[in-house]
Amino acid sequence: MSQPHVEHGTAGAGEPALRMWSWNGLLALGDNLAVRAGWAGQDRAASWLLSARPSAVPSARRMTAVRLNAWGLHEQAAIADRLVGELVGEALRHATGKIRLALWVEDGLLRSEAEDLGARVPPALPRHNPLLDRLACCWGVAGRIVWFELLTSERH
Repeated sequence: MSQPHVEHGTAGAGEPALRMWSWNGLLALGDNLAVRAGWAGQDRAASWLLSARPSAVPSARRMTAVRLNAWGLHEQAAIADRLVGELVGEALRHATGKIRLALWVEDGLLRSEAEDLGARVPPALPRHNPLLDRLACCWGVAGRIVWFELLTSERH
C-alpha cells in the first residue's frame, strides 16, 4: 500500500509546515491495519463512511482490494476494484454529504453499494454505464444508492 503524501517545509516565521492525511487516507490505512492484524475481514461484510472529496475514490479502491483479498476473493478483487471506483466516482459527482460504501458476500454474490448520504433530492443517475454493463453480473440504481453484484464461486 502506498504511503500518504506528507510535505515538510516552512509555513512562514520559522514554523514548520506539515500537511496531514485526509480522512479518506486515514480510513484506508486503518482498515488495512485492522485486516492485517486479524481484527476485521472475517465476517464477509464491511462498510465505510467516506468524505465527499477526490481522495474517496482511491481510498475506496484500496479498502476494497484489501478486504476482498482478506476474504479470499482474489479473482473478484481486480474487477471489484474498478467497479467500486466507478460507483464512488459517480456518488462523488453528485454527493452533498458523506458517501457510504458497503461490501458483502452472500449466497455466491459479492455486492457493493455506494450511497450519497446528503440531504438533497437525488439526481437522475444514468441508467447505462458501459463499465458496469461489461464487468458486473448485474447493477442498478435505487434512490441515492448505486450498486453492483459479482458472482463468486461460493454457493451455500
